[in-house]
Amino acid sequence: MTGDSDVVRAEPHVEIGKLLERDADTLIELWCLRAAEEQPAAKRAHHDALRNDFAKLLRAMAKALRESGDAAARPLEGSAEKHGEQRWEIGWSLTEVVRDYQILRLVVLEYLEQILRRPLRVREIMAMGVFIDDSIAASVAAYVRNRDEAVLNAERERAAVLEEVSRHKDEFMAMLGHELRNPLAPILTAVKIIQSVSPSDQRALISASAVIERQSKHLVRLVDDILDVARIGRGSLELRKERLDIATAIHQAVEAVESMLAERDQQLAVKLPNGPLPVEADLSRLVQIVANLLNNASKYTQSGGRISVSAEREDGHAVICVRDNGVGIPRDMVERVFDLFTQVQGSQQYASGGMGIGLTLVQRLVEQHGGVVTCHSEGPGQGSEFTVRLPLCTGQDPGVSAQSEPSHGATESGMLRVQAIPKTVK
Repeated sequence: MTGDSDVVRAEPHVEIGKLLERDADTLIELWCLRAAEEQPAAKRAHHDALRNDFAKLLRAMAKALRESGDAAARPLEGSAEKHGEQRWEIGWSLTEVVRDYQILRLVVLEYLEQILRRPLRVREIMAMGVFIDDSIAASVAAYVRNRDEAVLNAERERAAVLEEVSRHKDEFMAMLGHELRNPLAPILTAVKIIQSVSPSDQRALISASAVIERQSKHLVRLVDDILDVARIGRGSLELRKERLDIATAIHQAVEAVESMLAERDQQLAVKLPNGPLPVEADLSRLVQIVANLLNNASKYTQSGGRISVSAEREDGHAVICVRDNGVGIPRDMVERVFDLFTQVQGSQQYASGGMGIGLTLVQRLVEQHGGVVTCHSEGPGQGSEFTVRLPLCTGQDPGVSAQSEPSHGATESGMLRVQAIPKTVK
């Protein structure tokens, strides 16, 4: 059979070859109409790029029919391979690819008989069949090659993702063990103190009890953060939204981190507008967002460093900005700081623990409020800036007071400022 095909392939058919070359564009139009009727699900692919490609294929077939030998068939194979690659890229099935050529065969044979006004000879039909079969084989081979390569790449990507997930899991377990052990050690020490001191030594008992309380609260926050990430991942975190002033959340967040800032001898500046910034939000979660950003800034800022938090109105949004002059973030890490369990390499010496959960929570909570959070840093040693944008409420609401909480005092311009929170002197 192969020998017969080689013989047919070597026979020149100049007349039909010239007709195919001359009328290639007409044949493509006829093919498009027929293909759209017979393969309606695939008609999306009959655009200019593929029309041009099939025209090249027909002209290559015409050249092969006019001439003879394997050299004449090589351009045809190249065009057919391109056809198979394009069909794979646009999502055709292998059946549709083969059917495409079958439709082309019918269109060409019918057209040639109409133009020649005679039945095609057996050898002409055989020659057309051989070259179209060659084209089908080349297209199918290219299609399958691209398909297999895509499958292999997908498997590699999936394996890489699974490997990354496994690595993150291992890192998480290591960090979880470390973070749980940190507060448990002082708790156990405090328990031993309580067991060993005299009941009359109230000072030692109160000090030990304070350690247990402080470290237990740290454990609770750690577990709450892990549970919050899980709830958001499952879509089960419920927000209790109300109309409130951004200033209220910022004040409560500042109060939550004041002791941490004092221990590190860090200065905090708070700048708020003299009017309210009303948003529809869950107060506790908004406080969590700001507190997590302040906590992160404190952890990665050296002792005696400066941190600021500000809020302003901009283009229908309340914009909260937390800045620090800390260790900064490498440019290649800026887009990844919100990824779960991610920590900036080389900054662990400044951070007092952490599991890489806080910023992930910030991003997901902000998104749940219909906002966005972004990070900016000029690089290591240049500090960092986190900006939260939340949509402002429209209209007036008597429930939102125009007065900010006065716990830290206001400047003459109406901008509220907290500055130079000193380290506690004992």
